[in-house]
Amino acid sequence: MRKFLKRVQSISFNLGLVEQAQIVASTAVIVMMVTIITANILIKKEFGVLDFISILTAGTIGFASVYFSLKYGQQLEEQRRDLEALNTVAQVVSKSINLNYIFSNALHNVARILKTEYGWLYVLQGDTLELKKTFGADFGFFSTKMLSSKTFLEWTQEIRTNAETNTTEGIVFNNNVHELNIISWVSVPLKVADKTEGILLLASVTKEFFPERKVSLIAAFSNQISVALNNAHLFDKLTESEKRYADLFEHSPDMYHLVDNNGIIVNCNITESQTLCYAKTDIIGQHLTFLYPVEMHANINTFLINSFGEKKEIHGSEEQMITQSGNLIDVSVKTSLVYDENNKPVLMRCVVRDITEKKLLEQKIVQAQKIDSIGNLAGGIAHDFNNILTSIMGASSIMRRRMRPTNKIYPFVDIIETASTRGKSLTNQLLTFARRTPIEFHPINLNVIIDETLRIFEPSANSVIDIVRDFSAMPAIINGDEGQIQQAILNLLINARDAMPSGGTLIIQTIVDIKKEKTVVVNVSDSGTGMSKEVQQQIYVPFFSTKGQGKGTGLGLSVVYGVMKSHNSTVSFNSEVGKGTTFSLTFPLYDKIPLDMYVSQTKKVVGGNEDVLVIDDEEFVLQTLCAMLSDMGYSVTPAAGGKEAIAILSRRKKFDLVLLDMNMPQIGGKKVFEKIKSLKLKCKVIISSGYSDAILEEKKFAKNIDGFLQKPYKIEELARKVREVLDV
Repeated sequence: MRKFLKRVQSISFNLGLVEQAQIVASTAVIVMMVTIITANILIKKEFGVLDFISILTAGTIGFASVYFSLKYGQQLEEQRRDLEALNTVAQVVSKSINLNYIFSNALHNVARILKTEYGWLYVLQGDTLELKKTFGADFGFFSTKMLSSKTFLEWTQEIRTNAETNTTEGIVFNNNVHELNIISWVSVPLKVADKTEGILLLASVTKEFFPERKVSLIAAFSNQISVALNNAHLFDKLTESEKRYADLFEHSPDMYHLVDNNGIIVNCNITESQTLCYAKTDIIGQHLTFLYPVEMHANINTFLINSFGEKKEIHGSEEQMITQSGNLIDVSVKTSLVYDENNKPVLMRCVVRDITEKKLLEQKIVQAQKIDSIGNLAGGIAHDFNNILTSIMGASSIMRRRMRPTNKIYPFVDIIETASTRGKSLTNQLLTFARRTPIEFHPINLNVIIDETLRIFEPSANSVIDIVRDFSAMPAIINGDEGQIQQAILNLLINARDAMPSGGTLIIQTIVDIKKEKTVVVNVSDSGTGMSKEVQQQIYVPFFSTKGQGKGTGLGLSVVYGVMKSHNSTVSFNSEVGKGTTFSLTFPLYDKIPLDMYVSQTKKVVGGNEDVLVIDDEEFVLQTLCAMLSDMGYSVTPAAGGKEAIAILSRRKKFDLVLLDMNMPQIGGKKVFEKIKSLKLKCKVIISSGYSDAILEEKKFAKNIDGFLQKPYKIEELARKVREVLDV
């Protein structure tokens, strides 16, 4: 009886308002029927057929009403509860876009509403299902190794229950699940845009706890969670996008600031604060003129008025901004305006690019172009000067040969020859500067090279600088290119001079080690200003210079470094601020020193009687060369230029040797040489030039000629080269 009353009580509590109203109405009908019957009995009135039919009809209708009310009313009530439960879950998941909050509260509320004992929520992370929340258990429902299985992931894409799943499907559960005494469970996929992003799994210890109606309700819950999951993903993507945009703004390679129509900076990026060495808070709130030097403030104010008043924007204007330390940097500024709903400019975006390095590079390029232009000019001057020197050196050689040493004029011939030799060294320097001297390695005496370089350098040295020569007693013989070596040493001497503007001592020392290291060391020391540690780290960097604007190219020491590398040698230095600098050049000692480098001897000029054609467009050079060769016994024919030479050669006069100048107007030496080959003349050809032997870089041409003479040259050099060619 007690159980019956409890069941009645439970049913009454679960009835809705509609069912309760219908039961009350039906009860009233029954009470009325009982009252009628009781009244008839009391008044002892007999029941007629119509009375019986009426009472029976009323009772039937009443009971039918109660039955159908209970049956369909309960279904409606269940649907109402389902809707309320669905609404409850929807409210929970819509309160936040925090995934952790959604997972925790959604699972808890679904389990509470369905009165199930256990629940799990898994979310797909990449190619693996990851357990996010549990209810009633502190471990997962499935085995961990299953969560990344492709077969398992495909299995989760449909609604699954314990009734449908068997061991043949290969689903492996957590070892601890059997301790929960679970009898029934259901797994529902969480789908976002038709793609499974996770599963909602509920379990109970009650048999058949998840009928079809509950499964449908759980599917509806999963849809709500899926919507929330999708919204959270979208929000995460939006947040990530905003972070990327903010990061792009803050760490853009360009400076960026926003200015309002009062000229106040309302925002700036980190790049700007770092470049200008300010904190962002120091820049924001300042007037735009804060970023520029005082002399530009008036222009900045005018620019602001034009920008906001006349809606003007600028593109690529080059200005200068000032850093916290007071240094100026070159910048390129681009602006754009931000308008309000009334098409009125309210903000100005300013993108500022630091072009300081670009401007410096442009200046260096211009400087390098100037140097190249000067080099071309120097090369042309050297060529013309070499032709002049050829005449002077040749004439002085002839005079010295035709004079007796006792002649009073003989010493002056020596002066002319010595001066022209120094002039030759100068033109070699010009050609090196113009980069028109190829690298030609041969044994050279560094003591001689340094001495010649000092004679070139001394006129430019300050009179208060003492130059000390400390050369080794033994010849400092190396295998190298004297033009490049001379250029490197000259660069060191010039740097030493510039480091002693108020005077000092410049020491040039050579040390020859023939026993242990087998090296030649050249030390160039000054007592000048010295170099700081920061400067020392950059001295070999091309274009780096500590000298003022227009006072240095920044190429001197990089050239020294390049020359030493090309000679398989090393350069090192020691410097201290206020105590001077020493550069040390270390060369390998040449181990096969020619005897004539130790013994100074006068070589006899050897001549001959062969026929020689001399071709040169310079009158004095032609005259001098012919005289030199005639003095040596040769039969000489002059040709004043390429046209005359071709005319002579076309007459097929036989020559043993042609001395051909390469640089001639109208018809150059190369065309004359080609004519010689086309006529198949059996004569030797010596090429001569006032530039360099760069023409020999063309391998085919170099292979066909028989010799080369660099102008200017003495009679001894001419005689030796002629005999070398003719005697082969």
